[in-house]
Amino acid sequence: MATFHNLIQSLLTSLQPSFKTLGKLAACLVHKYRQFPIAYTALGYLFFSMAFCYYPVVDHWLGGFVMMSLPLAILGGFITCIYLFRKHQTAVAMAGMIWVLFSFVVVKRLLGTDSGDTDMSQAQTLKVLSFNSETFQNSVDLSSLKADIACFQEYSPNSQIERQYPTKVEKLTCFDKDREIGLALFSQYPIVNRYGHIWDRSNGPDINGFLCADIAYGADTIRVVNVHLWSMGVRTNQAVDALKSGHLIQFASALIDTFQKLKEGFEHRNEQFLEVESYVAGSRYPVIICGDFNETPIGYSYGKLRQNFRNAFEEAGQGLGFTLNRHPYCVRIDQQFVSSDWAIKTCQTLSGISFSDHFPVLAQYVLKKSLHTPNDLLAQQK
Repeated sequence: MATFHNLIQSLLTSLQPSFKTLGKLAACLVHKYRQFPIAYTALGYLFFSMAFCYYPVVDHWLGGFVMMSLPLAILGGFITCIYLFRKHQTAVAMAGMIWVLFSFVVVKRLLGTDSGDTDMSQAQTLKVLSFNSETFQNSVDLSSLKADIACFQEYSPNSQIERQYPTKVEKLTCFDKDREIGLALFSQYPIVNRYGHIWDRSNGPDINGFLCADIAYGADTIRVVNVHLWSMGVRTNQAVDALKSGHLIQFASALIDTFQKLKEGFEHRNEQFLEVESYVAGSRYPVIICGDFNETPIGYSYGKLRQNFRNAFEEAGQGLGFTLNRHPYCVRIDQQFVSSDWAIKTCQTLSGISFSDHFPVLAQYVLKKSLHTPNDLLAQQK
């Protein structure tokens, strides 16, 4: 026992210089923080917001707000670095600037690279459409919405659409006395297995849920998930209009309402995402997940899916690809993700189709194994 005690004593003695060094470093950091509290807080916030977006391990609603604020955190971090340079805090300013540059690893999710995969001109292509159609207008020509697989959110039965597809699966709820609304998945290929779930929503219409369909695609089976995560009903134009009119009380009320809806959305989408994930995690079939996520590319669900799936627009889209056709416009909340079994050929936002409050997203995929398989074998069951 004495020998063990002596060993511990010797170890502590040898580490004492290191403890002193760490103590001095901590004291120096505390002193610097007291000198520049706002600057150090801004850099610390940038670190945490970027870390949350890159690896979203925290599913609390506060994490949603932190991730959503990343662009502001980057701007604040950049301004802070310039300020610290002017105050001759070179080491901290350089470290902060490096972190600002690292944050663009996450920010690039907002941009389409238009790279796509290798040449696939001779390969069998699967065209997938995703569209929050907000019902349909009878006077609109819907022939441009034809694809091999089409996933609709906020869908109402429409004969023009249904005539274009031999198979379908849908999950609708009664929206009002004269209308049903929900999710629909149409396919040019046979649907061999299906499952759907509409989530209950108190004090609101039950329009959010997901459809999971196993589809016979040539000699293979693929799994397609059409998802519509929790809708928040946020209308930022109400706050903007109140501010422009000088109605500060209405403006404050609109901000509080927006905060409450965002908080509620973060909470429910995290729960819903876990259920959807259970149908695709470890799937033995090639997977495609598409729909209205009601979340930007720096959100929790996007970040979690991106750990195991590839985002089609990120890899084969162009520009920013905004999909919301109403205020605030400048967001991409409709997504398509695929498993590593797929090569991504193209992905585009169809901004010319503007009768809904969303734009459709159309992507083309090729099974990687088919790049070495004759086309007629893949097409034999179409």
